[in-house]
Amino acid sequence: MKQKDLINYNGNVLPAAEPVLTAQNRAFRYGDGLFESIRIIKDRVMLFPLHYQRMLNGLQHLKINIPDNFTEDFCKKLILDYCEQAGITENARIRLSFFRKAGGLFLPATNEAEYLIEGQALSNNNYNLNSKGLTIDIYTEIEKHFSMLAAYKTNNAVLYVMAAIYREEQGLDDCLVINSRSRVIESTNANIFLVKGNKLYTPPLAEGCVAGVMREFILYIAAKNNISVHETPLTLEELFEADEAFLTNAIYGIRWIEHYKSKVYTNSLTTKLARFLEEELTEG
Repeated sequence: MKQKDLINYNGNVLPAAEPVLTAQNRAFRYGDGLFESIRIIKDRVMLFPLHYQRMLNGLQHLKINIPDNFTEDFCKKLILDYCEQAGITENARIRLSFFRKAGGLFLPATNEAEYLIEGQALSNNNYNLNSKGLTIDIYTEIEKHFSMLAAYKTNNAVLYVMAAIYREEQGLDDCLVINSRSRVIESTNANIFLVKGNKLYTPPLAEGCVAGVMREFILYIAAKNNISVHETPLTLEELFEADEAFLTNAIYGIRWIEHYKSKVYTNSLTTKLARFLEEELTEG
């Protein structure tokens, strides 16, 4: 089935090119909202309970209300129905955005929510590990500060925009973001893990990284397979001391890093984890 370029705006499925947001939209004006990037593989909404819970937690922190009928099952069906209409049920990336209804200045006129679903077909229908390792560096011009919103994918994402521009300018595959203590916390769109020996290391959420859905699932897989994990702050020096390094997000799963400055990483344990991930989700 050929993909149709559609969106779902508050329950109305419309052509994506049709204008639906006004100048009063609060996501545009104030970044007043959040989003989830969700993977569809063969009519399955991957890891959706984790996405849904993070979404609820984030909306609660933002004090944005969603209708009582917006349960996990309702939300999941909404996404799958949209994918069917758009012809992308086999393999796709979905962006589910919530934002506060228009009205007010900084003080909103209401805390009720609006939503928007967008989709994009993808070519691969699995979480295969990348065959060629990534080349990365550090973005240091803007630091990320910890707050109660740091764990969520809010619409205020200028830091990641600037980091992505830097990545492009430097010819990198990705770059890492640091916090106000100059410690590594994540990349432009993923969580970071290091491997030393047979142990995994990743920053705790208190360092300011996004509470990644795939990050949480990797922690579960590691525990299930008796792989030791340490949630601990990561310094720039520790990037050179690690044997392996990899990134995780809900769209591609795991991507291994090969080069950071003069450091060259291997991918033995990373490859094993990628296999565990594929097996776990296939069984699921």
